[in-house]
Amino acid sequence: MKRRRFYRKRGTVIFKAACVSLLLLIFVFLLDAKLRPAVYDLAVLEAYAVSSKTVNTAVERILSEKAPSYSELVSINFSNNNTITGITTDIVKMNLFKSQVTNAIDSAFNEKNATDVTVSLGSASGVDLFSGFGPYIDIPVGFSSSTQSDFKNVFESAGINQTQHSVMLNVETTVVLTLSGRRITKTVETSFCVAQTVIVGSVPNVMVE
Repeated sequence: MKRRRFYRKRGTVIFKAACVSLLLLIFVFLLDAKLRPAVYDLAVLEAYAVSSKTVNTAVERILSEKAPSYSELVSINFSNNNTITGITTDIVKMNLFKSQVTNAIDSAFNEKNATDVTVSLGSASGVDLFSGFGPYIDIPVGFSSSTQSDFKNVFESAGINQTQHSVMLNVETTVVLTLSGRRITKTVETSFCVAQTVIVGSVPNVMVE
């Protein structure tokens, strides 16, 4: 009799344990279904931030090491009475510098190749109270890039009969992120001032490159 009760209690405990395990398994699957898209989106944001930093760091390094001076890029032509007749840019030197910037950015991404981005599960939960808190998980992301750049001349008034001329470099980098078996394309756009000066006198409307 006692043995029957023992087996009956044992069967009940096993059944309850199986039910609890099943409920926990269902909870884990539901939690995964909820968190996975949020974790993925946060990982993409972190990867984009890494991409932007990579572009900025590469360009700033080239600017500090190899940026040409204003006089190397731009020539201001004057008439006999010291009136500005034209502004000419050296397209060869500009193209050389563009090439250096483009190569530096793409080389930086080639060196990076793949890296881990860290995501907070607290942030992924969508609960503001847990935002920024762990646990944290590292997600591997692959990077590849293609960069285009172009110069733009910007003229702004700097006072009476004075014009500030800025030679700006606009950079557009297309970054392909490989994340959790998916490929996402992001574009990083930014502008840098390569050279700048203040021109005294009336600036003509036409520039020659």
